[in-house]
Amino acid sequence: MSHVQFSPKNPHLLMYCHEGLWWKVDRIWTIRADGSQNQLIHKRTVNNEIAGHELWDPDGVTIWYDLQIPRGQNFYLASYNTDTGARHWYSVQRDAWSIHYNVSPDGKIFCGDGGDYAQVAKSKDGQWIELFNPSENPIPMGINRTGSLLSQHLVNMARQDYKLEPNVHFSPDGTLVIFTSNILGPSYVFAVEVAKAVPTQTP
Repeated sequence: MSHVQFSPKNPHLLMYCHEGLWWKVDRIWTIRADGSQNQLIHKRTVNNEIAGHELWDPDGVTIWYDLQIPRGQNFYLASYNTDTGARHWYSVQRDAWSIHYNVSPDGKIFCGDGGDYAQVAKSKDGQWIELFNPSENPIPMGINRTGSLLSQHLVNMARQDYKLEPNVHFSPDGTLVIFTSNILGPSYVFAVEVAKAVPTQTP
């Protein structure tokens, strides 16, 4: 077990992970601080399915994670609401897939740090810091919803050695995406304005 994170709004709720090969373990769990209510967040349903790089939404009840069904083929940013059980699955195009995703403080947009060809997506043009706008399918499936993430380029990361993962985060006011990069040689922390995103997809 590793990667323990307290809910940002509920100090009695923890998320933790079972470590191992992601396509062989049910990775993401929650548990109460008193040891009760141990719960699996995503149960794998097909061979080589993976769910990982999990994070709390600022709302303190929603968990987001990278979902691939199966590994390296179909890509989603997925979520689970620990209060209601509702789920979101946003499809992501291969070249827009990111090693890490993050969600803005207001929960309205997302960012990602891309990946080179050596990563699981094997993308041909994936080395970008991305901004994502969610597009909802109009008809919900019960309490679950589906849609897609429309990508916008923020920073060209073609010179990034992805052995250092940029690991994007939003600034507290949501106006900047902050990331680590070695595009200049040494590792530095950079920030880019969300307003400078360049659309790459249309709905």
